[in-house]
Amino acid sequence: MKPKYLYIDDESPEALKSIINGFNDIGEIEVELVDLEKLRDFESLKTYIISQNPDGLIIDLRLDGEGVNRLNFPATTLAQDLRTLAASNEIKSFPLVLCSTSPKMRATYDIDKTSHDLFDYKFEKSLTPEWLKFSIKLKSISNSYKWLNEGNRSLDELLNRKDWQHFDSRIFEKFIDEEQVLKVNDIAQFIIKELFHHPGILIKERTLAARLGVDIEASGEEWNKVKEELAKDSKYCGVFSDGWERWWNDKILSKFQSISKGEKLHHLNAKQRVDFLLQAGFNVKPAEPLAPYCKSTEFWTVCEYYKRPLDPLEGFKIFESTELKPWQESKYLSFGAELERKGRDKGLRPHPSELQRIKDLKEMLS
Repeated sequence: MKPKYLYIDDESPEALKSIINGFNDIGEIEVELVDLEKLRDFESLKTYIISQNPDGLIIDLRLDGEGVNRLNFPATTLAQDLRTLAASNEIKSFPLVLCSTSPKMRATYDIDKTSHDLFDYKFEKSLTPEWLKFSIKLKSISNSYKWLNEGNRSLDELLNRKDWQHFDSRIFEKFIDEEQVLKVNDIAQFIIKELFHHPGILIKERTLAARLGVDIEASGEEWNKVKEELAKDSKYCGVFSDGWERWWNDKILSKFQSISKGEKLHHLNAKQRVDFLLQAGFNVKPAEPLAPYCKSTEFWTVCEYYKRPLDPLEGFKIFESTELKPWQESKYLSFGAELERKGRDKGLRPHPSELQRIKDLKEMLS
């Protein structure tokens, strides 16, 4: 049975039809709009949500905005109450997903850090929404919540990995603290936000390609062979893995050393890394630096705007609304992206600590 999400938004049903149809046409989840013309006050709306026993809730950030069905309270107030009821076992825990426009996200959500722990995932309303991507993630979140609600899960089960003890002990300390009882949403948000959203012990496909020195587009199907054959034993297969494709960084490093006869990835440039992949039977193409400002091919990350391989020494750390954990790596923008102010509409901007270096480079170029 498809997971059922309720959707709460203060805009008119007619204006929201494209969002409802966008999800329902994909067919991975079912989305039903809540009628705010009939459910105006806080208690009535909350009671209705609980009575529907949903598999998840999609909610607009500013329910008290300028919509025709404007309420007198924001999404965070409703979300906090539902989380409190779940924590006291008065209702089952279910996913809360934020849906809003990019400007609203930056103006409210990104600033109000206290609200970050309320929501498992957020997506932006846009002219060309990625309905399939969003649907797969929301389905994964819902199904994983159901699995987590069935009973206490060990860290071995959550990660589908038994040797997690060799990682930095700070990463999983909350899971092994016997005095700390983690709620389902605590587990969900730790995995999704702290492990998936930043490179660290887990990396995404573009970062994997960058570290192997591979140009994904130029390599075509050969890149899929790398993922399916070389990296298959390094793939993350724990909770939420059906919604987020990630790889264990330590296993990738070890796997590469096994085919390079001891050579380490971070000691080599892209061509040298790809040469070892060629010898192993993978006919991939080496990635090139982002012209005209980048020269190094000692790639380890990607430009967050162009999604292309980048040497961190030639990039600039981006500003993030929450402070990075010790085990999380920074995300980067290339100089070319910053020079043209690319990604500003998506909130991509350099960290203040990088501004002087950017200024110096611009002066050098001029």
